[in-house]
Amino acid sequence: MSGRGRSGRQRGEVTGYLLKLIRESIPLTQEQLAVELGLDRATVQSWESGRRPFTAVSFGQAIAIRQRLGRLGANTAMLAALDDAAEADFILTAVLDDHVERTNVAEQPLGWSVLTHRLADLILWAVLGQTPTFLRNLPTPHHRRGPVATAPLLPADQRPIFFGHLHVLADRCAAERHPNVLLHRQACFLAGMDPTGASAAWLAQSNSRTARRTTAFHTWSPLWPDARSVVTSLANQGDPEPLRDFIARAHPDDACERAALNYSAYWVGEIPYRQRDDSFMPATLRDWRGFLLFRHLVQRLEPGHPFVDLNIHNLWALLTVRRGLALDDPGAGRALVDRSATLLDSDRISAQSRRELTSIVYSLRADGLTGTGTGR
Repeated sequence: MSGRGRSGRQRGEVTGYLLKLIRESIPLTQEQLAVELGLDRATVQSWESGRRPFTAVSFGQAIAIRQRLGRLGANTAMLAALDDAAEADFILTAVLDDHVERTNVAEQPLGWSVLTHRLADLILWAVLGQTPTFLRNLPTPHHRRGPVATAPLLPADQRPIFFGHLHVLADRCAAERHPNVLLHRQACFLAGMDPTGASAAWLAQSNSRTARRTTAFHTWSPLWPDARSVVTSLANQGDPEPLRDFIARAHPDDACERAALNYSAYWVGEIPYRQRDDSFMPATLRDWRGFLLFRHLVQRLEPGHPFVDLNIHNLWALLTVRRGLALDDPGAGRALVDRSATLLDSDRISAQSRRELTSIVYSLRADGLTGTGTGR
């Protein structure tokens, strides 16, 4: 597999740090947990530090340990994220491979399945040190001995290498006779999270190569989500105009609107099973209702959010096909009215977003739903 035997050992920092949080959620010390698992303290310590990746233990042993952690009272949300944490470590290993410019792109796990929000969060936990969304509202331990790391953060010298290798992978995919579109778009998406701004010019070049496709879309194609990832990454790097142009021009039919909604629903966990490619996107909207997506989008209706125009458009599309969502979740509905008022008073959204947001508010008020008055 790519990343094994080329750039050194398999990484285990993300899984290890999550295991530490799981242990502390019980709560137990390393020594106490070792006793409960029938292991020595050094083994638990090496797992948590990532020196001995937990992903290297046998499948059966991993299942037994997870079951034991659950019986001990470990946080269920953290336990449920262990598989994604292991995949995050696997992806980090492959992307940071010293020979990434020569490895077979088909062996890059970043292109094996469609990223979810949680998996992307776990990858970026190691690269940026930002706490994953699903962990932000969970209780933290009150007592720790001495100074401790607050994230499974990569060494400082490896973080720019991570983003640089994403550029290499995406460029290699684009240059191939049969491009790996999924790997290309996911490499572009993660590159857009580069906090240094060093990826902005590279992404602009990628967009110039794909800009002609935006106006050529007559319906959904595998190139549609690829172009979307590039422009959302540019928005994250401070240039919202390509994304606004994409929203205006690249939704010519219902297939593209369904693709936007299905992908967003998948991203937030409405579709619970992993997708191996993007072909699920234009399918009929039948496997999910939209409560998670509705709340997710409402929470991100902020003037400074890099994807605010996309969030507005997706909300408009979602409430067009699932109008009852706001009435079924009146708390989120009132928050939507309040946040809409703030956005409509600002100059941070496009003319199209203003029209769509005005339409949303009008429909909600026609249904008798008003805000709390805190939005102005």
